[in-house]
Amino acid sequence: MDRTLTLINLGRTDYNQCLTLQRDIQKQRVKGIIENTLLITEHNPVFTLGRNHPTPNLKVSTRQIEAEGIPIVQTERGGDITYHGPGQLVAYGIIALREWDLSAYAYIDALEEIMIRSLKTWGLTGERKQKMTRGVWVDTKKIGSVGISIKRGVTMHGASLNVAPEMIHFSLMNPCGFENLEITSVQKECAASYDFSEAAKIFAKEFKEFFDAKITN
Repeated sequence: MDRTLTLINLGRTDYNQCLTLQRDIQKQRVKGIIENTLLITEHNPVFTLGRNHPTPNLKVSTRQIEAEGIPIVQTERGGDITYHGPGQLVAYGIIALREWDLSAYAYIDALEEIMIRSLKTWGLTGERKQKMTRGVWVDTKKIGSVGISIKRGVTMHGASLNVAPEMIHFSLMNPCGFENLEITSVQKECAASYDFSEAAKIFAKEFKEFFDAKITN
């Protein structure tokens, strides 16, 4: 199967601007104007809400979040509340699933597996938790999240992997809607600093190899 993928490393982005970009690319992909696309970015601080959870599942008031200058954005992805911020790798795949012979669940499984393989590069063992929300854990601590949406067979949104984010912001919410869910990062687990650009290369490599895709820039 010929799988061609356009890779775009956006660097640091504002969430709303990146969301608009995803939607635009998804529309073009639905029309067959462009190839499947993988966007890699890290966002300015933001809380995002899943389509079925419009009420922010916070440990503090929305007024305090506003005082911190952190926006809360409703999205069309699955899942509950999530935080994105600098030092967290976010990967958005705009993929026509049928062309790659994938179901939605197979694609989500793949995103988890790609994060697990990426973690091995840093000597960490990632795993799924069958009775928990989708994502990747290191022991009992969540390190990666997944949430997608699909329109006319084409995905958007994707996966987020905590490389070296500011952990204090995670304490302001109930991650994925769970109370007392501990969040961790590569930096926290390995007690070392990690370069985001290198992390982006690692994730892109694992994505390419998992799907046996040909990447163009």
